Amino acid sequence: MAASLAKILVKDPGGSEREIEISGSQFRIGRQGDSDLVLLDSRISRRHAQITEDPEGFEIEDCGSRHGVYINGERLERHRLASGDQISFGLADGYTLTFVMRAPELPGLLEKFERAKASHAPELQHLGLLLEMAQRLSRAPVFEEVLTTLVDSALRVTSADRGLLFLADDAKQLKLRLGRTQEGNYLGLDLDDYSKEVVEMVAKTGREQLSLEEEGSGHSPQETTATAKGLRGVLALPLQHLPMVEAGGETIQSAGPELLGVLYLENRSRPTSLTGLDRRVLQTLATEGATVIENTRLLRMARERERIQRELMLARNIQQRLLPATLPAGDYFELRAVTVPCHTVGGDYYDAMRLPNNRLGLTVADVSGKGVPAAMMAASLLGAFGAVAAGDPELPGLFARVNEFICERTPAEMYATLFYGILARDGRFTFVNAGHPHPLLLRKDGTVRALPSQNFPVGVFPRAVFEVGEEQLERGDFVLVYSDGVTEADNAEGEFFGDSRLEESLKTCPRTDAECVLTAVTDAVKEFVGAAPPSDDLTLAILMYSPSSHAKAGTMRSTPSEEQLRDEA
Repeated sequence: MAASLAKILVKDPGGSEREIEISGSQFRIGRQGDSDLVLLDSRISRRHAQITEDPEGFEIEDCGSRHGVYINGERLERHRLASGDQISFGLADGYTLTFVMRAPELPGLLEKFERAKASHAPELQHLGLLLEMAQRLSRAPVFEEVLTTLVDSALRVTSADRGLLFLADDAKQLKLRLGRTQEGNYLGLDLDDYSKEVVEMVAKTGREQLSLEEEGSGHSPQETTATAKGLRGVLALPLQHLPMVEAGGETIQSAGPELLGVLYLENRSRPTSLTGLDRRVLQTLATEGATVIENTRLLRMARERERIQRELMLARNIQQRLLPATLPAGDYFELRAVTVPCHTVGGDYYDAMRLPNNRLGLTVADVSGKGVPAAMMAASLLGAFGAVAAGDPELPGLFARVNEFICERTPAEMYATLFYGILARDGRFTFVNAGHPHPLLLRKDGTVRALPSQNFPVGVFPRAVFEVGEEQLERGDFVLVYSDGVTEADNAEGEFFGDSRLEESLKTCPRTDAECVLTAVTDAVKEFVGAAPPSDDLTLAILMYSPSSHAKAGTMRSTPSEEQLRDEA
């Protein structure tokens, strides 16, 4: 089975299609970010199904999913897959997959090339076969396999001794990517005994070059009488991508062809054999070769997007697991918090903990960067901060230890802004703000002011000193702690939500409880942003000081999690 090419054709609920190669002995399908095929549907189980390969072929197995695995419309626990099988997951409007397995096609095509040589019209046969080769090459799953097949096909068609393939890098410089002999052996990428002048001329002019020259000097035989080192026939073809022509109004915009690479063919055993090739064969070879390279490049870009999407899903899973399942509740405060992740996934998180003497600790942090690195650093910061804070040390010492930990264990370019406040039953609110946006204090009378801070973020300077702030809260006061994703939320015109709009939303919102304030602020941000995609995570924590005159000291309980609120936001 190793010689077979197994793929999954994925059709999402929106109708878009993509192609995924089944690689490895175990191919996992599910919602979880580290799956080989990630399906972004909350109804899909985290580990929904898996495809395994054995000497007999490929088999799909249900991994105890909620909605099941259906093969050609029938729900099955396990099934031996055949090419063309339709796979679904019990959802009428969900993903549909098609299993496709093909045997390698190159040997059969090369046999057709051999038979074409003996036909009455070999050139026409070659043209048809080249088109067929291009179509099949475009489905090859591995880029190196595509390149190898392309060069081998060119060697067979032209009967050249060896073929070299040069590809343009990001800087548009040609680099030798592959070398093959007529016998199917790979050549080293450090060789330099080819005609550099011919390759450069093709790159410069965008036209094919066909020449007969001396091996050592590169001169044509007519330029010198010394031909002791023999002759070589050289054929070099430009592999070019022709851009689409766009028409706008009364003008037509077009761009010149883009050079993807150069296919270089050389014959030393029969130098003049390349000069007798039909020009249509050469042109078709160049055109279809460029099509193969371009289609493969687009496929690689699609796979890179798939990898990035998988990484973002993994980061989002890490981020969500950092959030507390429940928030503490007491008889003298109300606490509500929400994180609305953006598509790129940052490192926002919040946490709350019970402290001795019936006090509450509240943490809101924002790690620099995006994706998995930010999520991993947030997990590290949460673990370090939670472990130290649980011992209830003095705030300057707490931040000094956490800062030292982050400086020692993370790259210099990564840091975190961090706010930590402690609320006592008598309304005394002490806090350290390490580079986080200034929290806002909303008084019962509707006035709003920032809680100032002069501290650096954690992870910037190893021996930084952190100053403690203090505020006395009165009954009905609110403290709003937020990430910069709130004030820097931008609309379609690129305008930020800003500090003034945030303060205005606080002044005008109902102030009956913490949830009312939280909902008012998130609604104001969503209304301002409109349909513009979020550029950063949005995190809000609302702490209301609301002591009950008849409550007993020392009572604190847990309140249900804010998962429903996060989903609605």
